[in-house]
Amino acid sequence: MIRTDDVVHLAEQATLGGLLLAPDHFVEVNRWLRGQDFADPWHRKVWTTLREAHTAGAPIAAEPVAAAMTERFGARLADIVRLHDLVRVVPKDPDPRPHAAVVVEFGARRDIATQGILLEAGAAIAARDHASRHLDAMIQIAGAAFTIAGERWEDATGQHAPTLTERMPAGLRAAAADEELRRAADKHLTAAPELTSADAKANEARLIAALASHPTAITPTSAWLAPEKVTNKPWRTVYYALTEMADGGEHIDPVSLATHVMRVARRTGTAPALIELLATVSAEESSLPRHLSRAVAGDQLRLTARVGAITLRSSAADPRVDVRWLLAQGFAVLNTMHDLAVVLPETPGQPGPTRPSGRTALGAGPPEPTPDRGDGPARR
Repeated sequence: MIRTDDVVHLAEQATLGGLLLAPDHFVEVNRWLRGQDFADPWHRKVWTTLREAHTAGAPIAAEPVAAAMTERFGARLADIVRLHDLVRVVPKDPDPRPHAAVVVEFGARRDIATQGILLEAGAAIAARDHASRHLDAMIQIAGAAFTIAGERWEDATGQHAPTLTERMPAGLRAAAADEELRRAADKHLTAAPELTSADAKANEARLIAALASHPTAITPTSAWLAPEKVTNKPWRTVYYALTEMADGGEHIDPVSLATHVMRVARRTGTAPALIELLATVSAEESSLPRHLSRAVAGDQLRLTARVGAITLRSSAADPRVDVRWLLAQGFAVLNTMHDLAVVLPETPGQPGPTRPSGRTALGAGPPEPTPDRGDGPARR
């Protein structure tokens, strides 16, 4: 079995070696290749040296590059003997562009995968504070990173690439490429308390029970929390019953609710015991669904971010998974998290959400599919 990392390393060597032998292609490759695309740190040093040589108008060739690397990094880190390996692996046609496209692809895959840590950290902060300000920023940054990765990959592979990246604010572009930001997010996530299944289910039960005494809150709640997203299966049945009764304009009281739950349970196969249902509804009679919604939204955000991050990491590492699919999955996670975050106020202590519900621009979106590209249906 050929290891992906070995092939990527070979492509990195062929890219740099090809540029040393065919430097006329440097300007084009420099348009879409970044130092961070190289998995090998030494290859990043070579790329930095090539860029500096081009900027200074110096020749791009093995000997001057070796001298420049030695001067900048010192003999040990420059390790100029490895330059021979770069030239040695170059095919008969030294054109570096096909190999650089492979380097960009796997650099883009890493970029996409690492956004998961931002989203998990942002969700943890939102759940802790019951506020969305930090998460909103993380969603914007991740959206920008997805867009930049997608446009670079399309440019590298010769496809039509929109220029959304050029229209982004410079600060947003910088944040999307900031590796230190991801390290800080990783540290925060490591220190954050684990989301336990028991706590999430308890929060859901409290919210659903409170809705029984506040029926006008049922429809607004179901707009962001679909019944199938509830992890507490017995109380999911109660939630189904409440949404069906609200949709039908039925009067809701403990007795009518118990009757409807009994019927729905025949379909779902589970429900709380009658004594638990009545006791929990009674206990939450004076609770405000708006406040309880924030706890549940925080739990849902953390769950969505965790599942999304795992999916992005595993899919990005699989070369069979198309980059377009990865981007679509990434933006789907962002949209879901944005819809959940609308429940939360922007800053802690505010009485309610400070922005309208519904989706807003998440940085810049992925390139819109076009009929001749075979991407599938356009996003809504």
